[in-house]
Amino acid sequence: MQIYLRLLRLLPPYKLQLVMAFVCMAGFALSNGAFAYLIGPVMKFLFANETGSQVNFIPFDLLVIPREKMLLAIPLAIIVVAVVKGLSSYGQSFFMGYVGQGVIRDIRKSLYDRMLSLPVGFFTSTPTGTLVSRLTNDVNLLQTTTAEAMATTLKQSLTIIVLAIVVISLDWKLALAAGIALPLSVYPMRKLGKRMKKVSTQGQVSMGMLNALLHEAIAGIRIVKAFCMEGYESARFQKENERYTHNQVKAIRVRAISSPLMETVGAVGFAVTIWFAAYRISQGTLKAETFISFFASVIMFYQPIKALNGVNLSIQQGLAAASRIFEIMDMKGEAGDRGGREITGVNDAIEFRSVAFNYGGEEVLKSIDLKVKKGEVIAIVGSSGAGKTTFVNLIPRFYDVSGGSILVDGTDIRDLTLKSLRSQTGIVSQQVILFNDTVKRNIAYGEKEMDDAGVVRAAKAANAHDFIMRLPEGYETVIGEGGVRLSGGERQRLSIARAIFKNAPVLILDEATSALDTESELEVQRAIANLMEGRTTFVIAHRLSTVRNADRIIVLSNGRIMEMGRHEELLGKGGEYSRLYTMQFNG
Repeated sequence: MQIYLRLLRLLPPYKLQLVMAFVCMAGFALSNGAFAYLIGPVMKFLFANETGSQVNFIPFDLLVIPREKMLLAIPLAIIVVAVVKGLSSYGQSFFMGYVGQGVIRDIRKSLYDRMLSLPVGFFTSTPTGTLVSRLTNDVNLLQTTTAEAMATTLKQSLTIIVLAIVVISLDWKLALAAGIALPLSVYPMRKLGKRMKKVSTQGQVSMGMLNALLHEAIAGIRIVKAFCMEGYESARFQKENERYTHNQVKAIRVRAISSPLMETVGAVGFAVTIWFAAYRISQGTLKAETFISFFASVIMFYQPIKALNGVNLSIQQGLAAASRIFEIMDMKGEAGDRGGREITGVNDAIEFRSVAFNYGGEEVLKSIDLKVKKGEVIAIVGSSGAGKTTFVNLIPRFYDVSGGSILVDGTDIRDLTLKSLRSQTGIVSQQVILFNDTVKRNIAYGEKEMDDAGVVRAAKAANAHDFIMRLPEGYETVIGEGGVRLSGGERQRLSIARAIFKNAPVLILDEATSALDTESELEVQRAIANLMEGRTTFVIAHRLSTVRNADRIIVLSNGRIMEMGRHEELLGKGGEYSRLYTMQFNG
């Protein structure tokens, strides 16, 4: 019920279209009832052969029309009813379709915005394919609930009401006999609906896994082929594919049993009605034309009931999708800004005070105390898993500290707005992230106003200008998903050019030159050295030769700062840094 209410709260922006759709549905239902009411007098007219006789019309006992006038009245009435029914059906389909597409658009946008607002930790623990499935497959399934199912439910419900009035007005005793089988349909409808919701949820989970496997295989196709793992990946995909198919077959089984079950219930109602009508006719208490109209109305009455049963199954599928969508939308976004203060740069220092960080119950960083003055270059080294990347990810608040605090010029970064904090931070990651857009837009990513001259300067500083000019359309060349049309070194240089263009006062370099050849590395190191002047820089280095000129080197081990000092000083101590250095250069 709560999901229904949440979906209904999405409808107010479309009030006018909903009103128009309801008017059209009412027209459809009334024309349906009128058509059923017409059948009795039409049949009497057709089989009456007395010339000039009079025929009872609607209502049968109140209006009598001469036969010669009926020749014109009946065809005209049928045409009018058919036109009204057709226009009403078109109108309700259009207006409800408009509403449904609008609601789906709003949900898709809200879900996407919510995903973008979630913390980084969510994305590290959730497969990309699963998220794509929520945004595409689940949203598309929900469309059947918001548009098609809602339209069918309202239209068929109004039709049932109108036909029920027609049936009761014709003969309430026959109506009671015809409706005796209706309670029999309630239980199977509920049971089948619950079953469909469960099966649909399982199917959507399985589809998310299929998307995740597909994304992994395509993104890592070079590794798959290099290790000859096509067969293994195919087997993984087939296993999940079989599971998805199994769930779909279950859904087909539920739908398949639904229709004959409702037809059987309808047949019981028909049988009781015919028996009772035959008895009434033999007793002379029921007119033939009344029974014909009644019988037509009952036949038409069971059709919308059958349709409602089918749409109930679609609704259950949509509700299963809605629950998965709302599960994401109900997640908490990134931690808010306690003070809402803006930052325009670093005037004094960035300070870590007793910083601790836990992830998944594991203590990654412990009791980190460090004060980094403006313009200072800090190199962070340590063995794999020491917490180096986590350390720098705390600065732009990709993660929030579990204990202690990080301060910029004496202000806790949790009191700063995320936008202003991150706008002061430039990042070049070991994992290069580029977008399927032009070279120019990748370099100027995040900037609303394009500065072509600034883009070129940044590219030259990153030693990227020459290879860019060799591309088919230069800076306007679209580089493909993840920069697939570029080499590893070229992608890394574009990433560095992006950080240079941003010109942020705080830099985070996570092995920024790892994918460059020796010649390019030397040129980029010079550009980075110029860029770092007057800026506070954190450098994560796996190759210790790149951090010799850092103002300070901190050595992380088991989440703690084990050593701190300059290159020569740490070598002379013979501690952890010396051990790492010796291992790297002396084997």
